[in-house]
Amino acid sequence: MAKKRISRLLVVFDTNVLYTQVAADLVRSEVQRIVDENSNHPDLTIEWYLPDVVLGERKYQMLLKANELLPNLSKLEKLLGHSFGVGEDTLELHVENAIKSSMQKHNFKTAQCNVSEVDWADLISRSVTRASPFEPNEKEKGFRDSIIAQSFVQLQNASPTTPNVCRLALVSGDQKLREYVAELTQDVKNVRILSKLDELESLINTLVSTVPEEFVVELTKKASKIFFEKENEKTFYYKECIRDKIKEQYATELNDTILPSHVRTGGTWWISEPIFIKKERQRIHWVSTVEPEFEISHYEREEPQQNALLGLADLGSQASAAGLTAAQKSLGLIGNALSSKKVVDIKGKEKFEVHWSTNLSQAQNLTSPKLEKITYEGNDIGEKTHNN
Repeated sequence: MAKKRISRLLVVFDTNVLYTQVAADLVRSEVQRIVDENSNHPDLTIEWYLPDVVLGERKYQMLLKANELLPNLSKLEKLLGHSFGVGEDTLELHVENAIKSSMQKHNFKTAQCNVSEVDWADLISRSVTRASPFEPNEKEKGFRDSIIAQSFVQLQNASPTTPNVCRLALVSGDQKLREYVAELTQDVKNVRILSKLDELESLINTLVSTVPEEFVVELTKKASKIFFEKENEKTFYYKECIRDKIKEQYATELNDTILPSHVRTGGTWWISEPIFIKKERQRIHWVSTVEPEFEISHYEREEPQQNALLGLADLGSQASAAGLTAAQKSLGLIGNALSSKKVVDIKGKEKFEVHWSTNLSQAQNLTSPKLEKITYEGNDIGEKTHNN
């Protein structure tokens, strides 16, 4: 019996998918998890690529972050009376070593750009006319994106073109870059252009299952209508009371103020498109992400204005003349002289994964949705908007 050919998937990451606030990490933790969990499939070989311009940009970002940490390191050296041998002159070497270590650990490959194969006349024209991947503004943003696109296309040109043998996926949060690559690869059948890591996971799960990729795309559209439609109480989200179940199971996480003596308020609950997980006989398993927004804030007492303080005596006299009680006078005087303002310190989202399944009927419809479990995946906290 002939040995089964193992398909290949070449994944190329844009910088905005990798970015992390942690100076020592080349890629964010979610990318690391996806790579670690999907590097040993028996029927699919996945190769992970970073374009050389992306590596250069990440190095620049990591150096900026590392430079911000140097003053704290100097203070620690002074406190301990010990030098760690890290300064501005050696910082670049340490960052390069961190990048090299991460590349080796996760088996990342570099997608090179052969400049001799780039149609520079076309790029110049696109730059002038602000065509994709260039932004329609004065700063002419888009040069690095154009090199990323060229790196991806050159990798595609050097790879097999049969989808069952080899597929390529670009993951980028930049719409203009995605439009440009879509234009360059419009006649190619084995390229997928993705905007989020969730879409990458869905693609991988599709390729390692027995369900054809095109069929999963159609099933996902059906699953989306089954799981949630705004104000449609017949959808699974409302019928199964998913929001109430999350509040009940994870009340501690949803009420955590993070900062002592602060106030937490909720916001919009965002619900993602379902992600295909696997097919077990006629049962299709899905994950839908639910992300409630929140903000952490406190109240600061504003300084009383000078004219308000000078008028306290007059206000007190008027209150006495009106026959108000001492408590009423105090409250009135303070309310007029002082006021407080709300200060938002943190904005973020909690992330919950709703694991559910549906039956696949003979008519290829999804029926009998069932809740499997709800898991808490942590929160995504933006930068602090205020420093205490």
